[in-house]
Amino acid sequence: MSSISGIEKRNATSGIRGRTANLAGIRDALGRWLMFSDYGAVAQRHMAVVWSCVLGYAIVDVIWLQGSRLSFAQANWAIILKCLACSAFAGIFLAVASSRLAGDERRPAVLLRYVLHLTELLWRTFLPIGALLVGGVTLSYLITAADLPLRDNVLADVDHLFGFDWPSFLQATNASPFIVKVLAKAYDATGPASDLVVMWLVLRRRGDRITEFMAVLSLSTVAVCIGMALVPAAGAFAYFQPAPQEFANYSAVVGPMWPFVHTFLILRDGTLSVIDLTAPDGIVSFPSFHTMLGLMTIYAARDTRWLMIPVAVVNGTMFLATMPVGGHHLADVLAGAALTTGAILLVRLQNRSTPAREQDAERTGA
Repeated sequence: MSSISGIEKRNATSGIRGRTANLAGIRDALGRWLMFSDYGAVAQRHMAVVWSCVLGYAIVDVIWLQGSRLSFAQANWAIILKCLACSAFAGIFLAVASSRLAGDERRPAVLLRYVLHLTELLWRTFLPIGALLVGGVTLSYLITAADLPLRDNVLADVDHLFGFDWPSFLQATNASPFIVKVLAKAYDATGPASDLVVMWLVLRRRGDRITEFMAVLSLSTVAVCIGMALVPAAGAFAYFQPAPQEFANYSAVVGPMWPFVHTFLILRDGTLSVIDLTAPDGIVSFPSFHTMLGLMTIYAARDTRWLMIPVAVVNGTMFLATMPVGGHHLADVLAGAALTTGAILLVRLQNRSTPAREQDAERTGA
């Protein structure tokens, strides 16, 4: 009986150890995929900011949707579930493949491990950025649908304080087809430039810089939503309503000008009642998110001069383009630049509390 009892105890103990090991493995994998575990203390604090913003978006969106006339399209859930399923599959595949190649020092195996590592880092970067965009876009639609009193007159007054007249600037730039093309190209290049910088950080395996970029992005998107709620605005185009001949050259290059205004207006009057993330429209006027994204992209590329200089030139030109091409007030641009600068300074405070030696180790995920 005693031997049987001993066997049962050993089996129970081994079962508990097995479950503990499984839970530890799951916790380690989750921490890695949420980018908490392999880039050091600073990156952990950055990701705590990112996931806190994502959680905040989720809570506010769910609560607000309950009392809003807007509904969340069923197609959105299909996209979200598909992304989660793909991420889970990618995680399992990458883990199994890396395990099979572990310890193999032949050149093909080393190259494959490098590619797998880059692929995993790219997926781990995509997850929080995608979550931020889903939460932020949903909240921006909810804020717009609240139909708060517009403050474009206040923004126009701020422009005048700086000696800036939006209709005159539109007419002056529209007079030169060359300037129109340059501004339009720069405005469209904002997203690709950001993608390029993130891909470069992935290729360099700079997880520390990626988490920093995402922390700045998360704080900036929250600032956008707060700005939208405090200073609702339809934009300079809707406020000044320029005649078609005043932006004819822009129309010839860009096509229909300021199409987001239509979505903005039908959200406010209740014509649009569904949030469809399969075809979202940028509806933010104040502050300028183009300006915010451009500035944080320049900052993220600061360690690579050959990349930062052209990105700075393109995005610097884009800052001007946001007014005629994006239909922003100058005040929108200034507010966007100020808010993102503030987000960068807040994130940098987290970096200062970590010794330089530890930060050097974190750059490689050591």
